[in-house]
Amino acid sequence: MGDLAELPPIVHGHASTWHDGGVALLSAEGEIVALASERVGGRYKHHWNSGLAYHHLRGIDGYARSFGGEHDYYVDNSLGLEPCDHHLFHAASTFFGSGFDEAAVLVLDGQGELDGHLATTSIWHGVGPDLRLVEELNPSSGPFAAESIGHFYTAVGALAGMRELYAEGKTMALAAYGRPSRLLDLLREFAGTTADGTYRVAPGFVRAVLANTLGREFFGWESATPEDQALWERFVAARGGPPGDARRAVTRADVDIAYAGQTILEEIVLGLAERARRLTGCTRLCLAGGVALNCVVNGRVARQAGFDQVFVVPAPGDDGQAIGKVLLEVKRRRLPVDTTMHTAYYGPRYPAAAVDQALDAARSRLRSSRPGQDALLAEVVSRLERGEVIGWYRGRSELGPRALGHRSILADPRRPHMRDHVNSVVKEREWFRPLAPVVVEDRAGEYFELDHPSPFMTFAVPVRPAKRAVIPAVTHVDGTARVQTVSREQDEVCHRLLCRFADRTGVPVLLNTSFNRRDEPLVETPADAVAAFLAMPLDALVLEDHLVTKPHPPVR
Repeated sequence: MGDLAELPPIVHGHASTWHDGGVALLSAEGEIVALASERVGGRYKHHWNSGLAYHHLRGIDGYARSFGGEHDYYVDNSLGLEPCDHHLFHAASTFFGSGFDEAAVLVLDGQGELDGHLATTSIWHGVGPDLRLVEELNPSSGPFAAESIGHFYTAVGALAGMRELYAEGKTMALAAYGRPSRLLDLLREFAGTTADGTYRVAPGFVRAVLANTLGREFFGWESATPEDQALWERFVAARGGPPGDARRAVTRADVDIAYAGQTILEEIVLGLAERARRLTGCTRLCLAGGVALNCVVNGRVARQAGFDQVFVVPAPGDDGQAIGKVLLEVKRRRLPVDTTMHTAYYGPRYPAAAVDQALDAARSRLRSSRPGQDALLAEVVSRLERGEVIGWYRGRSELGPRALGHRSILADPRRPHMRDHVNSVVKEREWFRPLAPVVVEDRAGEYFELDHPSPFMTFAVPVRPAKRAVIPAVTHVDGTARVQTVSREQDEVCHRLLCRFADRTGVPVLLNTSFNRRDEPLVETPADAVAAFLAMPLDALVLEDHLVTKPHPPVR
């Protein structure tokens, strides 16, 4: 192994798809930093331009010297996509991040390059510092992988009224309101698992739906072929008319289509996971790829696929590509760097001066104090008990799309109305979307059917029936919750806050949702946090060790 003190910095960017750009680096001191491009610049969700993250990190004191050296492999993706083994980097991000010595690895996404063609599903065997491709399923020889389960689920969402890209999380949320129907029977004609764990997706279904919805609206697709159009008309007739816009109104057909797609997706991924176990003989599984953002699927795999442990990287989508490249290089070069993701806090460190500048710039519109940590936590707990909604910004930002206690909005989960208040008033988003609980790790089993840590909010699990009325604001309509567990070692301040809340209320759980305005990504910088706080009807903001309020509190 090499001497870490002599290690030159390593920089990688994501440049193999037109979405979710980002950059990751290994500093000379052995610190790994990762940043998604959507968090900076114009702050557009899923932004493709990795240069935004690259130049943002390069402009921060302490990171600039990591750039421009021999091992700065950043590629300007504005010049075109970079041919690379996209699925390998997904696999590397989750296996090397898991800390497992050996595991089966399952990569599931829409499409990504592997060995010069578009891959959709791949099974790998990870042992120590090595990853070996075991099997690839449903590859594509053309420019669009219509047989992928990622594109299948996107098409299901479009058929259920999702009129925007990257709305798969909304489809998952909507599915909980659905029920078995003739739409499930119809959809099974075009997709499903098989006895050996492989799967089928009829490319005509994906083409037909997307040619009449998202493909036409966003990518200028031509009209469907007569055969595909006839298939589209079958689904329109079955659902009682063409899909509308689920952001404005949701119909019975919308929820039943979402339910059907979610049911089939779960069956397919469960079959693939069991196949990966048989092919590798492993008792541990790692998941990555955009499909692994579906925490309902992940929860079912963890409970039913026969593995002792299941790990899902906190950034399974393409915003995890850059860190996958860095972790792979660390292992290939046998560098003495711990790649295990003990936390998801890989964002850059911002100096205290950045907090002061953000507050000074808005001094006339807010009030701030620095009461000390004990007094600060006591004040926050008191405010939460009174029903206030608090912005919570501390430390390095989270890798991936989930707020995990560093860029969060917190509230009292015991209040039945709190979910609707946060969804409709605070975040101005759809009524059907669930809000997540964050819970003290060693008490998680009291409230959830969960027998393992879940630090990255990647598994949906049942809320114990006796506790559903105790924490109604974080219990979804189907009785599940997307849980984040917190230990003292993972995040001492958040753990202390939860314990303080439990001391006062008897409940070691808080409502935790992402700190962002509608249609924006998570806040990244202190200035982002202050701007969001001023624009949203939040009652208070914890900005590092500052308690920030408004001269005129929001009207409820």
